Amino acid sequence: MNTAPPILENQLQHERTARAQAALQSGDMQVMVLMDYTWTVASKSSHYTVSLNGDAWTCTCPDFSGRCQRFGLRCKHIEAVRLTETEKFAESGLVSLYTHPKFSTIHTEEHMTQSMPTHDPPTLDPSSEQILWRLRQPLDMNRVKRRQAPGQGTVPYLEGYDVIEAANDLFLFRWSFDLLSEPHIMRWDKAITFYDQRARKKVPVLGEDGKPTTEIAGIAYITGRITVELDGKAYSHADAGRCIFTGDTPEALDMAIAGAVTDCLKRCFRQLGEQFGNSLYDKEVAKTAGLENGASNGHGSNGNGQSEKSTGQTTPSNPPVPPNPPASQAEALQYRDGVAVDTSNAAELEAFNAFKSAHQELAPASREVLRAWVASRNGNK
Repeated sequence: MNTAPPILENQLQHERTARAQAALQSGDMQVMVLMDYTWTVASKSSHYTVSLNGDAWTCTCPDFSGRCQRFGLRCKHIEAVRLTETEKFAESGLVSLYTHPKFSTIHTEEHMTQSMPTHDPPTLDPSSEQILWRLRQPLDMNRVKRRQAPGQGTVPYLEGYDVIEAANDLFLFRWSFDLLSEPHIMRWDKAITFYDQRARKKVPVLGEDGKPTTEIAGIAYITGRITVELDGKAYSHADAGRCIFTGDTPEALDMAIAGAVTDCLKRCFRQLGEQFGNSLYDKEVAKTAGLENGASNGHGSNGNGQSEKSTGQTTPSNPPVPPNPPASQAEALQYRDGVAVDTSNAAELEAFNAFKSAHQELAPASREVLRAWVASRNGNK
């Protein structure tokens, strides 16, 4: 079992105890006895089982199995039981277990009474306190971008450069990112399809021989770990990143590996909470996040390593972003599957116009078809 620094442990435990008491007082959490020293703790959206075996507490919630058990803390469900079962513990002679728990030697009896302590819990050094306070603040939705998801919708995300800048600002460069594995690459043949408005489904793009056309698709995986310094101690989080790509060129593979590394970095930092986009995985938040600022950029398969800003890749001679076309012209700047061309993406607009010039002003069937056509041209050069 790992242990957190005593001051940090006390603060983290105090927060869980405070959340338990607040939930009990508001009625959002209820404790029900199942049998001797086994309880069900219920809220509006979940039910967890808390048990006491000798001097060891257990709970079936993710917080206990993923964090509390690892660092010697008690989750809010265990605290809810302890707060509601004070008299029962006293009558059964388990007061010593109640007031002197196995996992900590710094909590006092006043934490275990029905009334919470009036004094503030021990604090970290000022810089670490400031970091923890900032980590708990709501995410600024102006940082959120949106990208096309598989299908017809979009999903929110934070760009890689944004996560790095946030980490530098929060931890004053006292963090590191290490790769734990070599990249793993998987490839397969993928049929090129487009959405047929009349058939209302995706259909394959047929070649000159009447057969479905295919392209090489793949996915790159990599694992990594971030380490941050807080209160003089190092805390690490590991995760895996991935990036889907198409084409069999060195450029496509290079971008896929870079995208997987960026995705891994973001997923590791996500475990630090709100400031690194953890709330974007909430389905309700994801519906509207990034829409307020009109963000709809990033056309890669996972939003990593695919945009000009995140990869440093620029178009030849860096042409200026064209102004928004008039309504009549905007109607023409569409793929045949009905998806509009992103006129703010100079590279896509240039490729779209080049495709039309080469095909007697016929628009590409879909963005995927345009990408395959560009890749085939690059491969023939």
